[in-house]
Amino acid sequence: MRCEVVFVFLVTFLVSTGLKAQDDGGDFVSIFDGQTIAGWHNPYDWGDVSVKDGEIHLVAQKKFFLMTDRVFGDYVFEGEMHLPEGPANSGFMVRGQEEKNRVYGYQCEVDPSDRKWSGGLYDEGRRQWLNPLTDQPEAQAALQKADWNKYRVVCEGDHLQFWVNGIQTTDYYDPVDLTGRIGIQHHGEKDQLYRFRNLRVIDRGRHVWKPIFDGSTMEGWKSTGGGKWELVDGVLVGTSAKSEPQHGLFVSDESYGDFTAKITFRLTEGNSGFYFRSEPNESGVGIAGIQAELENSEMIGGLYETGGRAWIVKPLHYFTTFSGDRQAGRKKQWENAHQAGKWSTLVVSAHGDRIVTHVGDILACDIVDPTGRKEGKLAVQLHGGQEMKIEVKSIEMLQKDGY
Repeated sequence: MRCEVVFVFLVTFLVSTGLKAQDDGGDFVSIFDGQTIAGWHNPYDWGDVSVKDGEIHLVAQKKFFLMTDRVFGDYVFEGEMHLPEGPANSGFMVRGQEEKNRVYGYQCEVDPSDRKWSGGLYDEGRRQWLNPLTDQPEAQAALQKADWNKYRVVCEGDHLQFWVNGIQTTDYYDPVDLTGRIGIQHHGEKDQLYRFRNLRVIDRGRHVWKPIFDGSTMEGWKSTGGGKWELVDGVLVGTSAKSEPQHGLFVSDESYGDFTAKITFRLTEGNSGFYFRSEPNESGVGIAGIQAELENSEMIGGLYETGGRAWIVKPLHYFTTFSGDRQAGRKKQWENAHQAGKWSTLVVSAHGDRIVTHVGDILACDIVDPTGRKEGKLAVQLHGGQEMKIEVKSIEMLQKDGY
């Protein structure tokens, strides 16, 4: 069997077919009226904003963002921007978060430097580059510095997709922000003029986390195999003795195909796993399928197939693509993500062949797996032959609000 590992910075490039508004599942609505900045605000104490000839003009002495008053969740956004001559950098905030004199969160980059990362995903004010365009020549060639450039952003749940001038540059899953504001950036080059026009949106509602296990009842789940599962003060507690050879499982009644799920857990002893697209059986392990590792070690978030290929991919498989300074910072973050006795979150996004895992806000794995199962149960494991204690506060599914 074959599993094609896709490094986080590798995307599949698609040529846009010039979709009309109705092809996007709705009608575009302008968020800039061409005459005023009604519906927008500047959260900074600096930065000059004006409107001329149907364009928003930004001038500043240091970096600032102009932000929409409205908060968006799932949407399609299109906008055009024109860079000044000389050194420049800009971007569109995607689900941007703001405070007084501070904007942070997802940014679709406008980067005309020699590295040519326009359309990459940058986490402004937090984790920095999530999807730089290293070794992606088609995406790197998309921006036309001396001309107007058309950007397109599609947000759906934890799925973020960007296009620049019809070339897809980013296809990324990240669970940190599900809502936020759209913004346009002046990077701070003194007196440089940044121009924006034709800013429009299709609102597609939003996704929210909904519990499928919330600690109040075990309804919809059953326990099998060794060990013991019980509810203690609103928390599912699983324990097993080293003398118990049989694995234990807490298994969902329902099967799931494509999904994004989040488990909040605390592991005191032993190692565990969060199974998905799996099926219980009569083997000693009691199940066959894929598990995202739950461990107090560097293997947390890795993907292992029980009853099949064993290790599919270990976490941080994309790590060697980082520069040395980014490796040092990420190693420190990763160490803090798997401490014994600490509450942690693991998010699994499984859509078609693509599987992405996050531990907290850190990407663990991003693969394309054409041979794996595409549907099955969720389960939490008690590993046989170990002193085991795992606590589960909640298991949630990302679902469209209102469903």
